[in-house]
Order: sequence, then C-alpha cells, then structure tokens
Amino acid sequence: MSAQQKKHPFDFKTQYGLGFNPQDDEIVVDFFCGGGGAGTGLEMGLGRAVNVAKNHSAAAISMHTVNHPGAKHFTTDVFDGDPDTECGGKAVGWFHMSPDCTHHSQAAGGQPRKREIRNLSWIGLKWGGKKRPRVISLENVKQILQWGRLIAKRDKASGRVVTLDQVPHPTKKGKTTNRIAAPGEQVPVSNQFLVPDPKQRGRTWRRFVALLEGMGYVVEWKVIRACDFGAPTSRERLFMIARCDGRPIVWPEPTHAKNPVKGQQKWKTAADCIDFTDLGKSIFGRKKDLADATLRRVAKGMKKFVIDNPAPFIVPIANWSGESVQSADEPLRTITSYPKGGA
Repeated sequence: MSAQQKKHPFDFKTQYGLGFNPQDDEIVVDFFCGGGGAGTGLEMGLGRAVNVAKNHSAAAISMHTVNHPGAKHFTTDVFDGDPDTECGGKAVGWFHMSPDCTHHSQAAGGQPRKREIRNLSWIGLKWGGKKRPRVISLENVKQILQWGRLIAKRDKASGRVVTLDQVPHPTKKGKTTNRIAAPGEQVPVSNQFLVPDPKQRGRTWRRFVALLEGMGYVVEWKVIRACDFGAPTSRERLFMIARCDGRPIVWPEPTHAKNPVKGQQKWKTAADCIDFTDLGKSIFGRKKDLADATLRRVAKGMKKFVIDNPAPFIVPIANWSGESVQSADEPLRTITSYPKGGA
C-alpha cells in the first residue's frame, strides 16, 4: 500500500496543499535522497509520489529504489546533468534537497571541513534558475545558518598553517597528529586543515537566501523538533521553504508538547519504545568475567540510578563509558552513527 493510500495522523493544511494529481504536468523532485524518508513525507502531504530522485551513492539509490520504485533515479553528482532532461521536459512543482550536513554540524567538532560538501546547497539555485519550481525545500542541521567561508587552521604557538598530513605525535607514543607547515612553506588549499571563519559566520547562508529572493522566491525557515510532531526523539532539524507562486508559506502547529495545551498530546518518550518484558542478559554467569573496573562502574551506577532512584532510565550507547543516563520519560536524544549501537 502506498503512502497516499494510508491514513496518517496529520492534517497537512500547509504548503503541501498544492493540488497535485497524478495526471498533472508538474512533478516532484528529491535530491540527496537516501532511504526515502523525505520522499515518503512529501508523498504523505501531497498525495502523490516522488518522480525524480538523485544521489551520487549507489547504496543510497538502491534503498530509495526499493521504497520509491516509481521514481526515475540518477546515480550521479547532483551538479551533473541537465534539469530539463532529467525531468523529461515537465515543470517542477516541488524541488526538495537534503544536502550532506556533516560539514555544517556541531557533531564534526574540531575536524577539518570541506568546501565542496558545505556548498552542496547551491544546487537549489541551479534548479531554481533552470526549472523554477513553485516550491523549493531544504532540510539540514540548524548550524547551516552559520554557513560561511573556510580558512586554514593555524598552530597557536607558531601561527603557521596546520596541514592534513599525519605525522607521529611528539609526546603520545603510537599516536599521530596533523603536521604544522614549515617556516615559509606555501600549503595548497587542498592540503590545508580548513575551519569556519568566525568573522564570516552566516554570510554564505544570507547570500544563498538573498539569491533565492532575487529570483522571485519568498523564503522562510524554522528549526523543528521531531518530538513536537509525535516522534519519540528530540532531534532538531532546520527546514527552509521557498515559494514563487504567490501562495503563503504556512508552518504546521506542534501536535505534541512536554506540557500540552488543549488539542495537543504529551511527547512520546523512550519508555514508549521499550519492551519492558525483555530483561536482557545478565552480567553474571559469563564465560569471561567483566573487568574489575567495569564491575565497579556497574555497582556505582546501580546504587545511584536504581537503588537510590526509582525512576526508569536508559544508558545512551554514545556515552557508554561515561556515568550519565537519560530519563525514560523523555524523548530519545539524537542517536549518532558512531559509536555503533543504539539508544
């Protein structure tokens, strides 16, 4: 059964109400597609399937093909190809993009950033100019609002450029560190450890929005939490909507809240996702006993979070070596892909 045949809990009286029908000439395009979640959301709201999807990753396209078999798929760089050819000459009603967020995200920490990854959103300008979709939407981390130019990281002691080359760490045996450029060395940009320029924070994002507005689009964006719309996670994402058809941009009202008002429901929590009849495996009776340090941490945690605290909790795998837990009465926090594991 396709998404448009199912009943869904939301009343999409927003910009989704474009009045699309399968026989319409306007089509829906999904770039940076993966498992197909964005396409499914569009299908739920529009009542029709995604027509064109693109990603450079063959694995991503294979997943999207399974979930959206009716779409025409392209396994190429998003900037390659002619939009009109890929659309079969049809007009585009909705162009959605979910560009790679890793080089905008705070999760990248002190890692080097890549310009080519941060610049993926510019594909929206290409399609805006070539096909002029009635709606252009973007989904990303909220840190994309700080999108600006990158500069070379410099060694605090010498002021010289930090390179991407790895050399043995001077004090930590068996470890490596980034090489500091030699005095007078000119390091190619491709080998520089690039970081956001704090003086240019948000400048590229503002330029991106200004160019869309210059093309006749009205642009709005909002940071939305999944738990406010019924998902048991507090994950945040920025959504941008740009319209050029004269119709208003209307954002949906939250359906859930920590302290709901009339018409809202309480947040769904981690406890809603847990099968409490599954007691798991005992740490005792193992073929190999746990290390003494591990047993001490377990004992300390049992006293602090079980004996002295009746409230149920979960231990985030992302912080498995720490001493913090999360209440089971809250939505799950963001689950990262590293370390491997679950909630």
